Amino acid sequence: MTYFLLCLYLLSFTEAKQVLKLPNLIEHYISHELRDKNTTLYSFIKMHYLDAPVKDSDYNQDMSLPFKTHDISPIAINLVVPPKKIEFNFEPKKLFVEKKQNFAYSETLYPSVFQKIWQPPKI
Repeated sequence: MTYFLLCLYLLSFTEAKQVLKLPNLIEHYISHELRDKNTTLYSFIKMHYLDAPVKDSDYNQDMSLPFKTHDISPIAINLVVPPKKIEFNFEPKKLFVEKKQNFAYSETLYPSVFQKIWQPPKI
């Protein structure tokens, strides 16, 4: 099942489906070789992929070769799972929590060294 889904994905959403056009490449190469015995694989690839495209009698066959045209498939699949329970909360949320604290002197705030030098006022 995993292999099936992987193949389905690769052939649907990527350019891997261009590999399925390889028989067209072989057939087109053989037809060029039959017309001209001096056609090599390099000259065939150069003529069809590296040189500027020429509109000749076999232009439609040239465009059916792999990686000559690119298919754009902007299909996106989004799976949205609905929540089991829907809650509505209309309470306003506070961004800041206000804390009211009065500062008082504490012996723990000052180390013992500073207690000898600085002392709070005495009443």
